[in-house]
Amino acid sequence: MPRRPALFRFLAALSPLFLASCGPSLDAEQGRLCRMLLPALFSIENGLVVLESEGVSERAVHVTFRAGPEGARPRLLSCRFGGTGYSAAKRDLVAVSLDGVGLGEAQMWFLKERWLESQIAIQTDPGPPIGERGWFQTSRIQANMLQHAIGALPRITILALLALATALIYGIIGRINLAFGEFAAMGGMVMTIAVSLLAAFFSGAPGMIESLALLAVLATTALWGHATGRFVLAPLAVRGGQPILVAGVGLLVAVQEGLRLAQGARNAWLPPVGSGGMILASSGDFNVIVSPRFVGLAVTGVMMIALVLVFMRRSRFGMAWRAIADDAEAARLLGLDPRATLVAASLLATALAGLAGAFITLFWGGMSFSGGTMLGLTGLMAAILGGIGSLGGAVITAVAIGIVQAIWMALFPIQHWELVSFTILTFILVLKPGGFFGYADGAQRHF
Repeated sequence: MPRRPALFRFLAALSPLFLASCGPSLDAEQGRLCRMLLPALFSIENGLVVLESEGVSERAVHVTFRAGPEGARPRLLSCRFGGTGYSAAKRDLVAVSLDGVGLGEAQMWFLKERWLESQIAIQTDPGPPIGERGWFQTSRIQANMLQHAIGALPRITILALLALATALIYGIIGRINLAFGEFAAMGGMVMTIAVSLLAAFFSGAPGMIESLALLAVLATTALWGHATGRFVLAPLAVRGGQPILVAGVGLLVAVQEGLRLAQGARNAWLPPVGSGGMILASSGDFNVIVSPRFVGLAVTGVMMIALVLVFMRRSRFGMAWRAIADDAEAARLLGLDPRATLVAASLLATALAGLAGAFITLFWGGMSFSGGTMLGLTGLMAAILGGIGSLGGAVITAVAIGIVQAIWMALFPIQHWELVSFTILTFILVLKPGGFFGYADGAQRHF
């Protein structure tokens, strides 16, 4: 069977991201804006209940509701907007009709300029449709556990990407690069800029815009990774010792400050897209909500991690990486080039860190210039605990850390997590210096 081109495999890995944004046509933000009009048209004292919300086209939303007592007949509110997806006109309300009769210009002006911009509209939001039930019923404890597990998927994916990036460099030279968190922040900022520019000049589906923006993120961070490997890591790895650690701190500060100067004091945020969430399970009045878009993004991240692990396992580059990680001098005698391999590993690792930052923007709408520092340190912790030279161990440990974080955040105060996690790291390394899947003398690397 002929081998598939790398580009084909990469586009196949991005396909869940595209499909996750091409599902139901209802935009959650537009659905919310449309139903927020109801308290301005009807008295909430007599009863106002949303029965159903649906997207009937890319820019139109239908809200079926009941105004009055239980036996009142259902009515229909239709809203049409000026854009969709990441368009700047996404929130621009251009037409509203009630039971098929359009509202006049004066009514439209009041709704747009006075009502939707007021705090009263937010406070009196009638909420999403009632009466929806999940696919299955479960106990309250199980429903809470399931909701926390779903909420942990994005963070686990991001930590696994950063741990894999760190392990690629840590395994080959036995020294850490502390700037991966900042490269993740760079990826998040590039994602915001790329999506904004593409949305301004290209009216495609959000999934297509995000896929193209991801290519821009990977290209930008890969170039930075190549430059870092060639001009910083490779020269210092030859000398050995601790200068490479100092250079990593300098690189961290330089990248973070550069991002601060480029972004300014305020963060840039992308508008929310997608159809919101669907009810997966129910327990009384508690519903477990899952977002198909979030699941699609998480699956895309998992596929990218699996693709890199398979690539490092079966490709000539992966075999060269392992040989140099075991003994750089012996690998050089066999004709391998440790410097070139390190530069390529830096390119790949920095691209993975940038991908993690891009996912942060896609998951939560944006990322600050300093938002990657703690994430980078957590990824470093996973790479160390996983064992020097063990890429799969770094990913497994990152998943374990993400699960422990989710459990801790569900049971204990969130602000103590960093203190507890790094205390645990210290004790584990005292007992097992090589990590769970590594070896104790793994830090000895000589170029």
